[in-house]
Amino acid sequence: MLSTCRAFALAATLIATIGAAAAPKPASLCDGGLLAILNRPTIGYSTCAVAPRRVVGEFGIQNTVDAAGSNLSLGQGFLRYGLGHGFEADIDAPNVIAGSSVPFAGLQDLGLGLKWQFLDRPTLGGAFDLIQSLPTARAGVSLGAPSTTLNLDLATALGSRSGLGITLAAIDTSGFGGGGARQRYFAFQPSMALTNLITPRLQIYLEGVALSRTAPDAPGAFTIDGGFQYAATPSLELDIEGAQSTSAGIHAHYFGLGFGIAV
Repeated sequence: MLSTCRAFALAATLIATIGAAAAPKPASLCDGGLLAILNRPTIGYSTCAVAPRRVVGEFGIQNTVDAAGSNLSLGQGFLRYGLGHGFEADIDAPNVIAGSSVPFAGLQDLGLGLKWQFLDRPTLGGAFDLIQSLPTARAGVSLGAPSTTLNLDLATALGSRSGLGITLAAIDTSGFGGGGARQRYFAFQPSMALTNLITPRLQIYLEGVALSRTAPDAPGAFTIDGGFQYAATPSLELDIEGAQSTSAGIHAHYFGLGFGIAV
């Protein structure tokens, strides 16, 4: 773990150093197009709300391997509609999960959300996200109860090409305790992501995420993830990601591909 943290610190320093290169300053942190607006592929969220009457869709595929086996998430849909005045409405769906580490293959729970971007300056951004998950999926795939997540998203420019994003997530959800009974529990999930524009179209990111609890009686987890985002066109972004996670000494990793599209 110590060597992993040192590697993260070194990579963060390199990203911040590279970001000192000269480039035109935007009027808003959200002027970076889809590279700035999309939530994916980071675990933390963007501070940027979708423009009024515009639709942004985020989709992906992710393969996760841990001690219990492996599972494939297909879809990872997140649909966003700009309402204006810094607000957007979200649909967290569709996503199908299948694999040896889950009891059944199937469509996961539907989530509904709302974003409010309360701060939009050339070097600072801020937003709140509220996401309500509903137990719409079949037993064995569904959480079995509603789940609520409230995010505070903050972002700042570290230079003309680099940025720092922080998401502080408060999660009210449910899971099975040690006795096998379903229990509600609260978890806190802070994340920090560093980004750097290698070219005007290509961005690299590195993120650290801590989760206070993974189940009612279970310890937390720490994840380091990173990847690349490429703006193929002003309306299409492609991304690739990889991550390593540790919980109670048990390691897991995932690899994913995805895209975002604006309409």
